Amino acid sequence: MWVSNSKNNNMKFSKYKILSVTAAFLLGGALLSSCKKDFFEVADPNGFEVEGSFEDVGAVGLFLNRTYALVMPGWPTLGGIHNTSDELNNASTAWLYGQLTENSVTDIGTSGTSLTANRYADIRRCNQAIDGLNASTRLTEDVKRPLKGQFFFLRAYTYFKLVRLYGGVPLIFHPQTPDQELQVPRSKTSECIAAIASDLDSATAYLPKAWAGNADIGRVTRAAASAVKAKTLLYWASPQFNPSNIASRWTAAYEANKVAYDMCVADGYVLLSSYANIFLTEDHKEILLVRKYQASKDQGQNVENVTRPASESTAGGGSNQPTWNLVQAYPMANGLAPTDAGSNYDPVHFWLNRDPRFAASISYNGDVWPLSGKAGRKQWSYIGITDEGSINTGFYLKRFINPSLTPAQAVYNSNTGGGNGMDWIELRLAEVILNLAECANETGNLAEAKSMVRLIRVRAGIVAGAFDYGLAPATNQAAMRSLILRERQVEFALEGARNFDLRRTRNLGLITARESYRVPTKPPYYPGTTRTGALPTDIFLERTDAFGIKLRDTIAINTPANYDRVFGPGVIASLEGANNIILPDRYYVYPLPTLFTQTPAIAQTNGWAGGTFDPYQ
Repeated sequence: MWVSNSKNNNMKFSKYKILSVTAAFLLGGALLSSCKKDFFEVADPNGFEVEGSFEDVGAVGLFLNRTYALVMPGWPTLGGIHNTSDELNNASTAWLYGQLTENSVTDIGTSGTSLTANRYADIRRCNQAIDGLNASTRLTEDVKRPLKGQFFFLRAYTYFKLVRLYGGVPLIFHPQTPDQELQVPRSKTSECIAAIASDLDSATAYLPKAWAGNADIGRVTRAAASAVKAKTLLYWASPQFNPSNIASRWTAAYEANKVAYDMCVADGYVLLSSYANIFLTEDHKEILLVRKYQASKDQGQNVENVTRPASESTAGGGSNQPTWNLVQAYPMANGLAPTDAGSNYDPVHFWLNRDPRFAASISYNGDVWPLSGKAGRKQWSYIGITDEGSINTGFYLKRFINPSLTPAQAVYNSNTGGGNGMDWIELRLAEVILNLAECANETGNLAEAKSMVRLIRVRAGIVAGAFDYGLAPATNQAAMRSLILRERQVEFALEGARNFDLRRTRNLGLITARESYRVPTKPPYYPGTTRTGALPTDIFLERTDAFGIKLRDTIAINTPANYDRVFGPGVIASLEGANNIILPDRYYVYPLPTLFTQTPAIAQTNGWAGGTFDPYQ
């Protein structure tokens, strides 16, 4: 098993040579650095000498584990540039308000010499391993094939993550050396897509259907490689890189996604029966790509602690609050959008009769949420509540939270451990299904598109009803296209997909001002335990009775008359203040940071300062 900390691995260790960095090499590196050309050649102090290093399976295994740790995404920073949308109160305001510069999107790297801050260091590791394994005479082909398959995948995935941001990037397939010319121009986006697909074909051919034991949980399989190829071709076909809607790209994407879905099914991948448990349950068969975490020193994450309500966290809670925009996106229990005739949506008691994924994801005023193992505990967020600190949106996020943990247990410290140890799922079968649905719709097969979305909605718990799980109103390609985009927003809520989906489909215009929905109390009901000028008839929601029960916890909110007696209609307000949402078209393809454009060979992207590179070729 590989984990987020490279110090851990369960493969047999054998002695191997550590890379010797000579004075001459250092001097050469310094000279290259002065020319701003050395970001393709990053020295790895834990790497190999080329000669003899790939003849030992234990050494290669250690090198592979470290490469996984560098390449595989971990828990995203909710509210970072790539996770800013209309879902959360947390946001990159520079992104939302059109203020990105040429040095804002630095995923490709922030250093020409740092192993962990340069994605070409990841690519170089894969190149070194593939070349080394090809040249190996001691290892058998049976041993080499699954090792090479993983390195092909990791190289392809690194390039995929870059291309979906920047379009074409320099393609490097063999380790560069200091005496080689390192001024490598950007390849066309089409060439990068072809290279990624080729690597993933190799990975699919070399990788197993499944790994044998627990020690290999988290390693990529052939189905995962096939699914990432299919996703890559989906990007190439989508409006982000296909604004003129070239039909042949959609055909290729459909064929690849059909192959990937069929392979997933054949290899035993299935949707987990409970949507609410997708992140709470580890190592289930919906997962295709995962980064493992543990509640132990150096291997955890602190997402739960910062996300929990302030009343159930030790400090720093209450972040990652869903917006009213996201709340409105959830369909009803019959699958219809709240705006559809027949949905029976109640705008005041908005939580009633919703898609079950709503209850699994969003905590609202009066929601039953048994945090800290407190059976029957209700979460409150009305205006003026005294035990929740600052509630910006009126909602809390329930996903990624283990309700059995106490506030102290939910805290992660890198020195001592803790936290929920929840794994990050980067790709799961539900996405493969919705990718295929989208490709089927774009190639004119509405019935197949609906059959795929139906799988997702059945698992969600939506009822068939009179509207075919809410699919009946989608009678044409355009309507189905909108439905699939909304389905992705709900299925992958707060999983970091919304920003990428809107860029990929050229729908940034759908992002409007983020909104809160705060519920006031009605006299004679008041928050707190007292107020200035209190009257004898006042009723305070946070006073406890003789049994220690607060009045608010006795309100049966699912009976509208009871709720309406205490609370008024919600107050909707913008979270943007005086700022305006500005999302220019140039956001669809980001610029390379200036570190990568200081040589004549590396052209900047069209639409950005000095840009001459066309990302649509």
